[in-house]
Amino acid sequence: MAPVNKPKHKGKALVAGASAGILEICCTYPIEYTKTAMQLSTTKVTARQIITNTYQTAGLAGFYRGLPSMVYFAAPKAAIRFSGFEACSGALNGPNNSDKYGLGAARGFIAGLGAGTLEAIFVTTPQETIKVRLIDDAFRPESKYRSFFHGVKSIVGEQGLGGIYKGLAPTVVKVATAQGTRFGVFNYIPAEKRNTPMKAAISGAFAGGVSVIIFQGIDVVKSRMQGLDASKYRSTGHCVQEILKNEGILAFYKGVGPRLTRVCCEVGITMSLYGEVVKVLDKFWKTDP
Repeated sequence: MAPVNKPKHKGKALVAGASAGILEICCTYPIEYTKTAMQLSTTKVTARQIITNTYQTAGLAGFYRGLPSMVYFAAPKAAIRFSGFEACSGALNGPNNSDKYGLGAARGFIAGLGAGTLEAIFVTTPQETIKVRLIDDAFRPESKYRSFFHGVKSIVGEQGLGGIYKGLAPTVVKVATAQGTRFGVFNYIPAEKRNTPMKAAISGAFAGGVSVIIFQGIDVVKSRMQGLDASKYRSTGHCVQEILKNEGILAFYKGVGPRLTRVCCEVGITMSLYGEVVKVLDKFWKTDP
């Protein structure tokens, strides 16, 4: 993603993106868990309450409930995101990396929209549905799912493949706008401000923070439509109406603290790691003539 160490070979983009994605999610998942649990709650609950309750009932391992869904999908998710961005960027570029369509700074945003849409359709929607349901299940008096694979088997067995594609529309909107904003803001920052791992991490964290502040409400709606109580919502619009009517507008910012922390770490780590993995690949994987 970062033009400082941008690979020309699609295979390198896939490998670098997958490696960065797996390392990042293993570092930040407890924050993701806390954020999702807060969003699923229909009453006011704080991050401290979620953390205390989880630790008391399940110990440290409880904060990793649903992690397999993220790890198994981390590689293809990041791979599609980065390779999709490179492909979309290539389609928008003319000879010698010129601005083919005169889009200016919007090139990064539009390429990010394309990459985010691909990511949401092929990876993020089923991954998020499984993750949200496993986390939601953890707070039920009696757990329904014994493990990641049992959860997937149960969801598909009861609802078919469509069961893991609940909330597709808000997920596509969420991921496309998020990646568009992150790639757009990151690439808008001057190259000299992101030409080292630390600078790339700071620039990435800033880009991630901007995307959270603008689009947090979409993430809340997505989580509700993918939870175990998703059947009570007729559509995305109905979900928005119900949240607004019953919980007020501030409900759309539930979990914003943990999510802001998580996304800033996520984007910062992946942006810096991506470039460093590309450097390593360039040493051992010769693809240029």
